[in-house]
Amino acid sequence: MKRHPGLVPLSRDHHHGLVLARRLILGRSTNPRADWPADRAQQAARLVDFFETDLRPHFEIEEAHVFPAAARDLDDGASRTRALIAEHEVMRGMVRDLVADPISRLAERLTAFGELLEAHIHTEERILFEQMQAACEPEVLEDLGARIADAASDTPGCRV
Repeated sequence: MKRHPGLVPLSRDHHHGLVLARRLILGRSTNPRADWPADRAQQAARLVDFFETDLRPHFEIEEAHVFPAAARDLDDGASRTRALIAEHEVMRGMVRDLVADPISRLAERLTAFGELLEAHIHTEERILFEQMQAACEPEVLEDLGARIADAASDTPGCRV
């Protein structure tokens, strides 16, 4: 999938999110050299850390900049972005629950988070971003890219 340069930083973030999602789903890393713990409690701690440093700022950038543009410029943008925001809220809640109870049904909860994150990213990449690139004028995407870059520069820890 060829990405407009304005959306590339978010797609790069999505790559990191997909790596995390796969590890959570499998309960292990497929890369033997990866620094990924076998212990599910340590995996939960990694998820919470990744959420705070990467996912939370990423969600905020999408909700402040990408989703309003999609809601405005795409035929089904309002309903699609409402669904994506709802998924963000579910993931925020799942992380809050992990912080409150880092022990109960850990494997099940980490797998569920990984599955939701993976599906969410695929929806953004394969549907939302593709539709935006087809429907939005290049100037709109360039402006969006500038706003994404500006927001990311104000967000320590966000890899955007």
